[in-house]
Amino acid sequence: MSKKEPEIGAYLHCAKCLEELPETESPASFARLSVGWTRLGLQVWCSRHDLNVINLDFKGQKVGAI
Repeated sequence: MSKKEPEIGAYLHCAKCLEELPETESPASFARLSVGWTRLGLQVWCSRHDLNVINLDFKGQKVGAI
């Protein structure tokens, strides 16, 4: 299987992590995000600060995944 490049147009970050970001690191290398399915949709959680970054509610719609 060949490795695909990310198709991400806009990244999600924890606001507190961005405030504390060391000058020597990028937001991507500093991030400690957990992503997973919930009963309603998908949640992105900051493990460093134990905070919700975003919680997506799919409103019962079925979504596809690649």
